[in-house]
Amino acid sequence: MSRARLYLLSPGFEDPSRPGRFFVCPHCNTIEGLLKSFPGLATQLDVFRLPFPKPRRVLVELLGEQHQSLPVLVFADTVPVPADAKIANGHRYLDATDRILAILAERYDFPQLHD
Repeated sequence: MSRARLYLLSPGFEDPSRPGRFFVCPHCNTIEGLLKSFPGLATQLDVFRLPFPKPRRVLVELLGEQHQSLPVLVFADTVPVPADAKIANGHRYLDATDRILAILAERYDFPQLHD
């Protein structure tokens, strides 16, 4: 991969176990809000919004069956990665929202959230 990939849940999904109600992922929505506020960021990496139901085939093929939680940031093959990056199927990634936000701020001149 030549660019980082950011995977998020599509907002406004329906949980099959709770028909007629729609939900958002609070972790993905934090990132969505910042992407909306700073649209230039989305031009610097590939952003994919996946449906709620599992299996999430694209993640299964990329990271394996056990790595379907979102959000997830998969690093490009050509960049250094932080020491806490995880590895699955030869791909390096982060799946903790706070770490994803920190890396976006560090690498893409993206504002950090203030505590």
